[in-house]
Amino acid sequence: MGLFQRIGLIFHAKANKAVDRMENPGDALDLAYEKQLQALQRVRRGVADVVTSQKQLEIQQRQMEGNRTKLDDLARKALQQGREDLAASVLTQGELIETQLAGLRSQILALEQQRENLESAGERLQSRVTGMRTQKETLKAQYSAARATVDAGEAVTGVSKEMDEVELMVDRARAKMLTTQARAEAVSELMDSGVLGRLSSGGDAVEGQIKARVVSDNVDVRLSDMKRQLGLDGPSRAE
Repeated sequence: MGLFQRIGLIFHAKANKAVDRMENPGDALDLAYEKQLQALQRVRRGVADVVTSQKQLEIQQRQMEGNRTKLDDLARKALQQGREDLAASVLTQGELIETQLAGLRSQILALEQQRENLESAGERLQSRVTGMRTQKETLKAQYSAARATVDAGEAVTGVSKEMDEVELMVDRARAKMLTTQARAEAVSELMDSGVLGRLSSGGDAVEGQIKARVVSDNVDVRLSDMKRQLGLDGPSRAE
């Protein structure tokens, strides 16, 4: 897979995630329900069209049957008048009409079957639409409840996080205040006892005393080492 293909897949995946976040299940359910309603309306229009065509053919059938009856009457009158040739011609027209009537009856029966099939399909689809409406409202209510729970949980989580940060800030501020207060009390005690003034005025003398003490301690240690080496374990100078 090339670089551009991988980049394209990454963008496609991110786009799908963004669409998924923006898509409202309630809107999807409403759209599905609307499509089922449209399908039911098309079936109903189909039933109406079939019934209309059936009625038109039935009207045409009645007209043709009336014409055939008239031709039969004309044929009888022609025979009564001794005009057999005319009677035969009239009966021939009646047979042609009968042939057309047979075709009309077949078409009417076919339309009747189509109407029954469409009506059965419409009843099944009506049941699905009714069930879909109930299911849609139930699912939307469940989604709203779940969304409210998620939003509430996220809000509580955010508040808890903010409160943790606030507590940390308060703890740091309290610790700093206690440290500052301890220093202030220590400085106050030093100032009250006069030690702070003596240290500031006699700093050099104190430093000299500390150095002298260090030298004295070093001398004592070396004397003790030499006495042990010489076997002269006696009391040290410090003692």
